[in-house]
Amino acid sequence: MKRSWIGLALLSASWLFGLSYYHDTEWLIWTVLVAVGTGLLIGIHIRRPAKLEAVASALMLLPAIYLAHWPYKAALILFFIGLVLFAAPIPRRWPEVFASAAVLAGIILLSQALAMLGYEYVTARSHELPQPLSYLLYAVSQALGIHAAFDGSNLALYTPRIVHLLGATWELFLDPVTFCFLIGGIVMLCLNGPAKLPNGKKSSIARQIATLIIVIAAWLPFRAAILISIFMHRALRTEYDSALALVSQFWNPWIHLALLLGPILLILRFVNAPLAGHKFMFLERESVVKPLKRFGVIALTFAGSFMLMTGIFFDMPGQRKQGRVMVDEYHSDWEPTDRPFDTEYYGQESGYNYACIYDYCSRFYEMSRLDNPIDDAVLQSCDVFMVKVPTSRYEQNEIAAIERFVERGGGLMLVGEHTNVFNTGIFINDIAKVFGIRFCYDCLFDIDTTFFQLYNLPLVPHPIIQNMPPLNFAVSCSINPGVSSGRAVIRSTGLKNLPADYHTSNFYPQVEDRAEMRYGSFVQLWAARHGAGRVIAFTDSTIFSNFATFEPGKAELMLGMLEWLNHSNPSFNPQPLLVLFGILILAVALILSRNLNGIWVIFISAALFGWANAAVSTRLIHRYSIPLPQAKRPMVKVVIDRTVCDAPLSRSGFIAGEKNGFGIFERWILRLGYFTSRQQGKDALMGELIVFTYPNLTVKDKFRENLVSYVKSGGKVLILDSPENTESTANSLLYPFGISLNQRYRLNGQLKAPESWPVVKIDSAYQIDGGKPFLWIANRPIAAKINYGKGTVTVIGFGSRFADAFMGVSGNVIPNNELRQVYELQFRILKEIISGEPMMN
Repeated sequence: MKRSWIGLALLSASWLFGLSYYHDTEWLIWTVLVAVGTGLLIGIHIRRPAKLEAVASALMLLPAIYLAHWPYKAALILFFIGLVLFAAPIPRRWPEVFASAAVLAGIILLSQALAMLGYEYVTARSHELPQPLSYLLYAVSQALGIHAAFDGSNLALYTPRIVHLLGATWELFLDPVTFCFLIGGIVMLCLNGPAKLPNGKKSSIARQIATLIIVIAAWLPFRAAILISIFMHRALRTEYDSALALVSQFWNPWIHLALLLGPILLILRFVNAPLAGHKFMFLERESVVKPLKRFGVIALTFAGSFMLMTGIFFDMPGQRKQGRVMVDEYHSDWEPTDRPFDTEYYGQESGYNYACIYDYCSRFYEMSRLDNPIDDAVLQSCDVFMVKVPTSRYEQNEIAAIERFVERGGGLMLVGEHTNVFNTGIFINDIAKVFGIRFCYDCLFDIDTTFFQLYNLPLVPHPIIQNMPPLNFAVSCSINPGVSSGRAVIRSTGLKNLPADYHTSNFYPQVEDRAEMRYGSFVQLWAARHGAGRVIAFTDSTIFSNFATFEPGKAELMLGMLEWLNHSNPSFNPQPLLVLFGILILAVALILSRNLNGIWVIFISAALFGWANAAVSTRLIHRYSIPLPQAKRPMVKVVIDRTVCDAPLSRSGFIAGEKNGFGIFERWILRLGYFTSRQQGKDALMGELIVFTYPNLTVKDKFRENLVSYVKSGGKVLILDSPENTESTANSLLYPFGISLNQRYRLNGQLKAPESWPVVKIDSAYQIDGGKPFLWIANRPIAAKINYGKGTVTVIGFGSRFADAFMGVSGNVIPNNELRQVYELQFRILKEIISGEPMMN
C-alpha cells in the first residue's frame, strides 16, 4: 500500500528527534512521528499467531521493555501491544487491524535501531567517504556548474566571498534517515513476501530488495546534488555583511525527512509495494509441528542471542595489579601536579593544574611523578603510566620503551587536549600511533549548546564508566581509531567539530559553523588491549583540572580509567568465541525455523529475551569484577547537597558569577585538602560534612528523618542561607534540631567575630535563634552551631556573602585584602566544623 512507504519515512525520521543524534531530544515531535507512522501502516493485515505463541512472546519481551532506554523502548512496546491484542479474546476486527500495524511498526523500529547503532559506530570511527564516493560528489558538483575542486577530504566550492570547504562525508552522501529508510524497507519487503505483478507472475523478495537498494543508491547522488545546490544558493544570496550561517541545513531533521520524497516516488514506480489486505507470511496459525522442535528453536535463539550479546558487552577483568601509578611530568609542563591548591595560591594557574586529582588518586593508589627520561627500568617501577598533554617530544627509544611496557602488561593512559595546542597533539600521537590510535586536531562542540556537552551512560557501560554519573565535557578533541581493535568507551552524538586554527596562539578556532565541520557521532574515550597490557586514549584534559575535577563524573572517570588499566589481560579472552558461537547458534535457529509457521514472532522475542539477560548479567559481572577501589588513606569528604538545593554551581569549570551561585565557595573547599562531591537523597549523607547552599526545594519527610539520623551518628551539617533566598526551606530542615533562621530580622553591618577571626562587612543577614552563636551583627547572632547526638549543625544567616557575585565572580580571581578576608572566613568556619573544635576558640 502506497501510504505504508510514507509511514516508513516518518518512522525513519523519528530517530533524529528521539536520539539527540543531531539536536536535543524533542519528545513531542518524536511521539507524533511514531504514532502517525504506525497509523499509516494500518490496513496491512497479518494473520494472528497462535494465542500461546503471542502470550509467550509478549512475556519474553517484558525484561527488554523494562531495561531499554527511550526511544528504543517504543519499538518493544509497540511489538508488545500488538502481541497482546492478538492474544486478547475480543470478537471484533479492530484488534487485529491495530495489532498488525503495531507489530509491523515495532519490528521496523527494531531494525532501524540496529541501523542507527551501526551508523553511529561506523561514522564515529571515520566520517570520511571512501575516495571513489568522494570523487563522485566532486563530479556531481561539477555537473551542477559549480566551480569546484577536491582536496582529498573536502569539496572546495567557490563563491565570490569565500571558498567553502564542504566535507565529503557519509552524513552528506548517505544520511542516517535514508539509511534507516533503506533498512526498514528491506524488512518490510521481507515480511511482505513475494508480490504479484500485473501479468499474474510473482516478483521474488530478493529481486524486490535488489531493486530497492538500486533505487536508493541511484538516488543518493541526486540527494547530494540537491543539498549542495541549496547550500550554494544560500551562500550566493547571503548579504556580504551577514554571517555565513549555512551548514545547519545538513543536520536539520525536517530536510532529511523531505528528501525521502524522492526514494518514495522511485519505489512506487519500480518496487512492488505491499498491497492493502495482503497477508504477511511470517505470522501464520499453528501448524502441526512437534512442540519439542518448536521449543528447540526458542532455546537456540535465546542461547545464541545471549552468547552474542555477552561477547559484545563483556570486558574481561583480568588480574588486578599493585596500583603503582606514575605521572609523566618530564615531558609536560601542562597542568602540573606538584604545586598544592591551597589557601595561598590564587589565579588562573592555581586552578589549571592536576594537584587535586593527583592528591585524590593518592588516597587509592601509590602515586609518583616521572622527572627523568623514560627507559625500561623506570617503567618497571609502575603499573600504570599516565601521559598528559605532553609539551615536549618523546625520543624514539622512549616510545619503544613505552610499547614494551604495555606489551609486558602495563597500563598506559594517554590524556590529550583539543586542536593540537602547542603541538601537544603531535607529541602524544607519536605514542598513540604505535597502538593504531590518533588524536584529531579538532575541537568538539555540542550542536545546540556549543560549550556544554552532557554525556549520559549507555545501557551497558564499559567498566571504566560504570560508576560514573552523567558527565559534562569542557571542549575535547576526537579520536580516530582507524581500523585498530578496541572499544569506544565514550561515543557521543549531537556533536560538531572545527579544525585547529594555526593563526591563533593556542590553535583554538573561532566558534562558528563552517562547511568543513564534521558532525554527528565521535569517539572521546577509547580503550584497547595490546599484548598483555592496556591502553586508554582520552580527549579532554581540562575536566581533571582543579576547577572542574570534582564536578559530577570527573573523579569517578579518573578512578575508573586507572582501575581498568591496573588490571592485566588474561591469557585467554572468550569474547571472540562467544561472538562466533552466538552467530552460529542463531544461524542454526534461523534455519530450523524457516518452515515453522508462526515461529518468527517467537524468534524475535527470544532473541530480545537473550539480549536483556546478557545486558543484566554483564552489568553485574562488571560491577563485581572491577569495582571502584577502596581508599587506602584517610580523606575528608564534603558533600554539596542537590536534594533540596539547586543554587547554581560551576559547570565544566565555568562559574556564571550569579548572586545566588556558590561555585567559588564549593571550589575553595578543595583548598583545605578536603574533597567535594554533589549528591542527592541518601547519597548526600555519606560524607563527613553536608553543605546546603540556599535550600529552596521541598524537604520530604524521609530525607529529613535520614538527615537527623546522619547527624545523630556523627555527621556534620552546614546551612548557608540569607534574605536573598526568597524561597528558603531551610527551617523545614532545621526544626528537628532546635535551631532556626528568624526571618523577621534582616540585619546588615560590620561582622563581630571571636578574636583572631576575619572581620568583613555584611550587607544582608538573618538572625539565628537557638544554638551557640559565634558571629554577630549589633549583638544579634547571625551564625550559630548546635550539637545534636554525636554530630553538629551549623547555620550561617549571611550566606549571600559567600555567593559568587561577592566572592570575585570568577575562580581565577586574585583576591585583594578585603576579598581575602571573606575567603579566610570561609576557611575558618569549615575547619572549625570539620575539626569539631568550639567556634569560640
